[in-house]
Amino acid sequence: MKKFLALATVALCCTGCLRENPLVPATAIPARYPTEDLRRFSEAEKAVVRQGVVATLPNPAFAEFRWTKFPKSPAETEYYCGQLNAQVDSGAWVGYRPFIAVIETRDGLARQARLIELSRDRIDVGSVLAQCRQHGLDPFVGFESDGAGVSAAAQQPAR
Repeated sequence: MKKFLALATVALCCTGCLRENPLVPATAIPARYPTEDLRRFSEAEKAVVRQGVVATLPNPAFAEFRWTKFPKSPAETEYYCGQLNAQVDSGAWVGYRPFIAVIETRDGLARQARLIELSRDRIDVGSVLAQCRQHGLDPFVGFESDGAGVSAAAQQPAR
């Protein structure tokens, strides 16, 4: 019994000794735009971004997005960070992982998108987060979800 109490005491004393290693790094990203200068994508804009991002996936038929807000900026090119859940080559779903894309705008609306980088999995997100941070973006804050099972093919932009 004394050995158990001694072991429990040592374990309690050392609980703060281990280095924290969270699955998702801290999201203290300096905001590039004030909240009032951000907006949600319209459904048509989501379809444009979806089409540009899933074009590079091995199995683009189904993909689920978590959308963050987009700047109301008059710039013709903006960076965008969000999250994507899609199947990999083996057909397995790996869960939501961050991505960064370049969005071409015209008249303040997203007209074209190109994927820059997609995290390999949900744990190895450092490279994508570093690029998001460079542009003052955070794919984990204030997102809205498409919901489960949204078909990327069914959400093509209207022409």
